[in-house]
Amino acid sequence: GVSILLLATLATFPMAWLSLRGPDRTLAPRGLRMLRRAEDQDTMGELFTKYYRLQEVNRNLAADTKVAVVSELLDVLDDLERGARLDAPDTGSSGQTLATLAKKFESRLESLGFQRIEALGKTFDPSLHEAALRRPGATTDEVLEELRSGWMLADRVVRPAVVAVAE
Repeated sequence: GVSILLLATLATFPMAWLSLRGPDRTLAPRGLRMLRRAEDQDTMGELFTKYYRLQEVNRNLAADTKVAVVSELLDVLDDLERGARLDAPDTGSSGQTLATLAKKFESRLESLGFQRIEALGKTFDPSLHEAALRRPGATTDEVLEELRSGWMLADRVVRPAVVAVAE
């Protein structure tokens, strides 16, 4: 490719490709300089393209890592919430402590960009919810109960909400 372009340039302009260069006044091929500039521009364009692709890969990797770690920790949040609900009727200090820990854990997740999927009272959406039970209800496909919380990171579902749906 490059040598064919150079030969075509030299054949078209046999004398125009020579010019004076530098203080020593040596002759340098003009076509070769133009070719080097074009190659440098192509190389810079390729480098910018690779840089932006690498940045996108890094962003995706960061999001994937967050999702992997938080997916494992969501079970701990479920246990904290379940423990707080079970201890709530007793109004013991352990129930309050667990509820406080669950709220703090949830606020940390939100500060990382995670959002809880609102399910209760919403229409069942298979992309956001996972139906575990069917119960009689007033409105068909309405979420009656949230059995396990669902979470999202931006537009990505980390874990669907497990719900009971009206028949």
